[in-house]
Amino acid sequence: MQSPAEKNAGVHTYVSQWPISSLAWSVRHDKPSRLAIGSFIEDYSNKVELVQFNRDTSDFATDSRLIFDHPYAPTNLMFFPSEDTANPDLIATSGDYLRLWEIHDDRIELKSLLNSNMSSEFNSAITSFDWAEFDTRRVATSSVDTTCTIWDIEREVVDTQLVAHDKEVYDISWGGFNVFASASGDGTVRVFDLRNKERSTIVYENPTQERSLLRLEWNKHDPRFIATVGMDSNKVVILDIRFPTLPLMELKKHGASVNAISWSPGKGHQLCSVSDDSRALIWDVVRPGFQSNGGGDAEPEMWYGTTAQINQVRWSALEMNWIGIGFLNKLQLLKACRTCFYVFSKHLVTNPALMYVLVPMPCLFFGGGSTQVLFTRESDGWINAAKFLTGASTVGSIAIPIILRHAHMIETPAMWIEFFSFFIFVCTVMCFHRASLEDEWFNFC
Repeated sequence: MQSPAEKNAGVHTYVSQWPISSLAWSVRHDKPSRLAIGSFIEDYSNKVELVQFNRDTSDFATDSRLIFDHPYAPTNLMFFPSEDTANPDLIATSGDYLRLWEIHDDRIELKSLLNSNMSSEFNSAITSFDWAEFDTRRVATSSVDTTCTIWDIEREVVDTQLVAHDKEVYDISWGGFNVFASASGDGTVRVFDLRNKERSTIVYENPTQERSLLRLEWNKHDPRFIATVGMDSNKVVILDIRFPTLPLMELKKHGASVNAISWSPGKGHQLCSVSDDSRALIWDVVRPGFQSNGGGDAEPEMWYGTTAQINQVRWSALEMNWIGIGFLNKLQLLKACRTCFYVFSKHLVTNPALMYVLVPMPCLFFGGGSTQVLFTRESDGWINAAKFLTGASTVGSIAIPIILRHAHMIETPAMWIEFFSFFIFVCTVMCFHRASLEDEWFNFC
């Protein structure tokens, strides 16, 4: 079934029936553009839906048989982390429990419900989880009961359970074989090695009064680096685990609280962050030869704006130029290139340069520095060239902001700023022309 969708160049939008709280990309080679989206409904009737994107037609397809009930809003979703199609087609969800679901062509069935509290039928809420790529039997979960649990999902048993923090654990991420990190309400990021379960290393402690750290993701491409985000914070903190406690840099260009982060799987130096300021920012932060200066003035490489607060972001591990974001009831797929992302601070510099440099050039070179060449009826070749080039650059000064806005590369206020600057420039030229006429009349007299 074809889904309701909105299309723009480089931006593809799927409109869901429910508000979206979580999303995930499939990593199977035979399902490269398949995603899962989880609903956010404030009662016991949430949904998880599989969505297939067709890059050739730019359409989304859904199947009502591939939607399943999920009691609470899923806090995280992940497909089986292997590209090999010989592996089972599974998806994991978290909420009140960790659940594994098996995906068939015409249905989705619950395979396992994993409860770490064997003394009770109830379980503490699971805030997040991470499925290990290096050992697909292992899933690490974080919980509000201050614990982190390592599951062996083949045997459906707890392999290890650690009291990891002093308060709720909000996020967890594998960094390598036997090594994972967690972020907590106690304001710390801790790294654990399962070969020594009695100890952990605090690699970061939030210095602010509201100390909770809500999001954490280990850079799988370059495991030296971890990104984390605090509660109600507009900062993304980049950590280098070789230098504990001291942040490598802080990215501060969001205008409101950051809600989610995702490292680029193919380019370990790129990170995408989304925020309540309705923007997705792509940062180029830990490229080869990078030297930190604290990062406070670091500018994002690109950004994309939406009409509402963005709740979730995931970078595709197979199609590495594609990023999925979720806001309201919309899933948007963005191609991480200059087609759909706004190249930060570039166009607002380029277009005024066109106006203030290129527009006067014909008068300067072909008209002897006088604007009267534009109003003369003479038909000299150089004069005609001056008129044509001036007209072309003037039209470009008006058309370029409109084209950039239509392509969602700048916002409407930026377009009006361009128009206003062009209006000021035209007024300046007219005043100069008027003054030139008065000077020539005075010299004639």
